Amino acid sequence: MSYIDGFVIAVPTANKQKFIDHAKLGDSVFMDLGATRILECWGDDVPAGKLTDFRMAVKAKDDESVVFSWIEWPDKPTRDVAYAKMQDWMKNPERADPRMHPAKNPMPFDGKRMIFGGFVPLIDLAAPIGGQAPAVQPYLFFRGRCEEAIDYYKSKLGAEVIMMMRFMDNPDKPPRDKVPAEFDNRIMHAAIRIRGTEIMLSDGLKSGPLDFQCMSLSLSVSSEAEADHLYQALAADGIVQMPIGPTFFAKRFGSVSDKFGVSWMIMVPQSTGKDA
Repeated sequence: MSYIDGFVIAVPTANKQKFIDHAKLGDSVFMDLGATRILECWGDDVPAGKLTDFRMAVKAKDDESVVFSWIEWPDKPTRDVAYAKMQDWMKNPERADPRMHPAKNPMPFDGKRMIFGGFVPLIDLAAPIGGQAPAVQPYLFFRGRCEEAIDYYKSKLGAEVIMMMRFMDNPDKPPRDKVPAEFDNRIMHAAIRIRGTEIMLSDGLKSGPLDFQCMSLSLSVSSEAEADHLYQALAADGIVQMPIGPTFFAKRFGSVSDKFGVSWMIMVPQSTGKDA
């Protein structure tokens, strides 16, 4: 499951452009370290409260605006590795990424009044792109290994389970000659979300070896560090089809068959991402 770091900052209103420039440079480091999404939001309608509010929380002055930001990571381990590297940079400035060096990219706000914390998502609702479900979605059949596959993609790719139903939960109760009792605990239908895309899965009504040789799933990410992380996670118990590296059509591309035989093409498109 994804992991979220949240921040609330008081920024001098006159420093808005300086903040944008600072954030663009600094946020690119987080993306290189594996973050999947970053939002920097300038306060527009921040009401005053009787007991507390955003402005009071960061002791914002009359000439300051509130900024609400968050960083989304594929999982907490990725975030922890990134933060460990940044803490090392703080202790050893000579090793720091120039984009994070306080002398080269100074904060245009009082960092001592920034509040922040890490959060585990409980509910994640997202409207389909374009307001309706996509016309074509991948649907994979795992012949008795669907639950194992779901757990695997949760740990390797940060997949989030949207729904999961077993054959025993089917309200139509098909006759036993259609669905034998040994299928009761198998997954009739499930859906997971990986990087904003839904994939449907099932055990199906067949047994035997899995065969995904005539298909591949393409997974685009925004940074080379994230691409390498996901590629290595799948390759650890899978089969390398094409080593990951730069190509003429992508900043980084590699193909790997995971432990179930599902082929994944992982890439950083030329138009996005930063050099690692």
